[in-house]
Amino acid sequence: MDNASWTGHGFGSPTSSESGTVIPTPSTSRASSISQPISTNIPSGPLNLTSLSTTSWRQPYPSVGQFAMTKSEEVVAAGPDGLFYFKRVRDHPAKPWSESRPFPGVPVTLNELTVSGLALYTGHDSRGRSWLYLYCVSGGVLYSFRTTDENNSSLLPDTSPPLAGRKVTGKPTVVRSNKADHIDRWSLVVPCKSGGLLHTSATARVLRNYSIDVKWEAVDHLAPDLGIISAVSVTAVHSSTNSCTGYETELVAVCISGGQLNVVQGSFRQNPGAGHWRWDGKTATRIPHPGEVIGNPILITDSTSNNQLDLIVPSVEGGIFHFVRTQSTPNEWHMIGRVAFPQNTPPASCISFHLRSGGYGKRELCGLVQTRGRLYHVKTTNDGLPWYNASLKPIVQPGPFFE
Repeated sequence: MDNASWTGHGFGSPTSSESGTVIPTPSTSRASSISQPISTNIPSGPLNLTSLSTTSWRQPYPSVGQFAMTKSEEVVAAGPDGLFYFKRVRDHPAKPWSESRPFPGVPVTLNELTVSGLALYTGHDSRGRSWLYLYCVSGGVLYSFRTTDENNSSLLPDTSPPLAGRKVTGKPTVVRSNKADHIDRWSLVVPCKSGGLLHTSATARVLRNYSIDVKWEAVDHLAPDLGIISAVSVTAVHSSTNSCTGYETELVAVCISGGQLNVVQGSFRQNPGAGHWRWDGKTATRIPHPGEVIGNPILITDSTSNNQLDLIVPSVEGGIFHFVRTQSTPNEWHMIGRVAFPQNTPPASCISFHLRSGGYGKRELCGLVQTRGRLYHVKTTNDGLPWYNASLKPIVQPGPFFE
C-alpha cells in the first residue's frame, strides 16, 4: 500500500502530518545540563506538549488485492508476496491496527495477482475454542485452511477440502447457517466455473487427540440459469415456527452476473430421516439499479430489526449502492443510499461490511473498501440518512486509528 496521511479528528488527534518540538525527558535534561548551561528562555509555568505522529515512521502495509474481514475486524488479504494477516486491537481505547504477518507454509502463488476471492469464518468447537476458517479461490480451485492457534499465527490446509475436484471462480462467501447454540454449522457458497452456484455446509468436532474434524455435506448446484457469476454474498434469516427446533432458516444470496444483481433464496433444512442438509435455493428476482455493479456484494442481517437485510455493493461508475429489504416488503429491495467516490478514484474491487452497536443506541454499518491496492475504513449510521458525512479513511500502516 502507498503511504498516505489523513487529517485528525479534533484538537490533539495524532496524525501523520503533524509536527512539533520534542520535549526532553528528565533524564536527558540532566545529561544535557552537564555539558550545557540551562537555557534562560524556557518560560515559567506549564509547558504545552505537541502530539506527534505515532504511525508515520511505521512500515506501510503491503499492497492489497482481494481480502476478507470478520466482525471482530480480523483481516486476511492477498498481497504481492502471498496471504497476510492483521487485525484491529480492541482491548485499548486507541484501537490500533496490528503489524501485518505472513502465513508460513502457504504458497506464495496465492497472491494479489492470482486470488480472485477470499472468505473468512469464525467457527467454534465443542470445547468452546474459536478458529478462523479461510476459503480462497485461485486458478479455478478452492483452497481451504484453518488457523492452528488462538493467535492465528499459521494456517493448516484442510485434509478433506470442500468442493474437491470441482472448478470454481470468482469470490466465495460463508455464513453461519444454523441458530442452535449447541452446534455450529456454516454454509459455503462459491460461483461455479460452468455457471451458477455451488453450496455445501459443515460442522466441526473435536477428536480425542484434540484435533478438529470438519464434516462437509453433499454439494448443491443452484441457479445455473444465471450463467457465470463473478461474486456472491449469502446471509441466514431465521423465523419462529411450531417445528421441533422452534425456527426455520432461509438462506438469501445476492450475486453478480453480467454486472447485474440477482437474488437466490430458499429454505435451508435437513432432509427427512436425518439426511444431508441442503439449500433449496431458487432464482427469485433481479434487483434493479442504475448502470452496472462490480467487485462483491455484502449482505447483512439485522435480527434486532425484524430481520431487515442491508445490501452494499460497489458501482462501476465509482461509489457504492445501498439497498434494504424489510419485513413488510420481503420481495422488494429499496435503494436508500447512492454515494460517489471523489473524482479520479477508481471503483472498489473488494468490500467487507458488518453491523455493530454505535452510540446512543444506534446501529452502525462499518467496513473496509479496497481501491487501487489500498484499504479504506468507512462507517455509516443505520438510519434515514445512512451515508451523511461518511468518508473513506485510509489504513496505511500499523498503529492507532481514530474513526
